[in-house]
Amino acid sequence: MQKLEVLYQWQEARLQKKKLEKKIKNLPEKYELDQRNQQLETLEKELENERNGVAELSRELKRKEDQAAKVENQRKNYEKKLYQGETQSAKELEQLQMKVTQIQKEEARLEEDILETMMHLDEAREEEEKKAGKYKEKRKKNEQVKKEYTEEKEQLEKKVSQLEEEIVRLDGAVEEKLKERCISLAERTGLRGVVPVEGASCGGCKVSLSAFVLEQVKGGKEIVTCESCSRMLFLPGQ
Repeated sequence: MQKLEVLYQWQEARLQKKKLEKKIKNLPEKYELDQRNQQLETLEKELENERNGVAELSRELKRKEDQAAKVENQRKNYEKKLYQGETQSAKELEQLQMKVTQIQKEEARLEEDILETMMHLDEAREEEEKKAGKYKEKRKKNEQVKKEYTEEKEQLEKKVSQLEEEIVRLDGAVEEKLKERCISLAERTGLRGVVPVEGASCGGCKVSLSAFVLEQVKGGKEIVTCESCSRMLFLPGQ
């Protein structure tokens, strides 16, 4: 294998490593996960609000049920006095009857309030259940996306590590002056410093090479460059 082909492999390994490092740096992982986590936090707050609403309605229902039980006891006590002969006065009986009637109205009102509160509580619990399901699904998806990004990043980092080993191996097999010339060409033109001959053309700019240049490349005794783009040329496998 001629030295320029080794130089080409060294160059390609470096370029591929740089490309992968850029890809790792520009992975949308952080941005997308940040966006997803913000959405999850919003859902979590909404779920917390739903839970607080359910808790408040549950407390309200308990208060109303306690109040209804208290009013019911009052009614029973008045009815006991009214119907068990504890009171003989007609005026007192009339007053007791009025109190029983008032309490019955209060019980009816409380019953309506309790039924309405129970309805709202059922609706709140249903909404809480929906939010909880949505939150669970979103969190599971976020964990899956994070796992996928982690695996992708690990694979890319593994490839970079392999390329680094390849670069170290090739580095000692390439003359320093050739590496410097290759890097200089790449920095000056923004292109590769060394490319293979493809058929009768430059593998870089694709311009046809003169017969003279082709013969020089085949000879392999000196560094030959493309007359069009100035890249160093080699014949693969020669």
